[in-house]
Amino acid sequence: MKAIIPLSPDNLGGPAITVESDGFVVLASRDKRTLVKFHSVPVEVGWFQTHELMYCQQHGLETIKVIRQASDEERRRFRVPLWIQGEEIPGCCGQPMFFVGQIDDDSICTEKPPDSATWWHDAASFYVFTCSRCLACKAIGQQF
Repeated sequence: MKAIIPLSPDNLGGPAITVESDGFVVLASRDKRTLVKFHSVPVEVGWFQTHELMYCQQHGLETIKVIRQASDEERRRFRVPLWIQGEEIPGCCGQPMFFVGQIDDDSICTEKPPDSATWWHDAASFYVFTCSRCLACKAIGQQF
């Protein structure tokens, strides 16, 4: 697979650079739309940075074209977690679990129960997963 990156977001049909699949990771695809993150961005491309979530359109079977930065709503709709500390996908039935959604919190987590020895501090995010075989659920918590 390859990605076509326009040199300017204002001229998507103008000059572009092609990046091979070892330069990016596809995080989600549906309806000829794809969300990707680039491991590195060519120096000629100055309108987004490495590791930003980008919204792309598929052009054929093996090519995507970068259109713009993905919105938070698109990240949620495509079910792409916004990890605080790093990817931490649990497994079940011998396979990775399916990401369902994310709960971000910066207030309720600071109120610890009276008998707790340790508790969440600052802002925290909770990532909810389910198994596509047995429907078991797991949640992962991360904090700043």
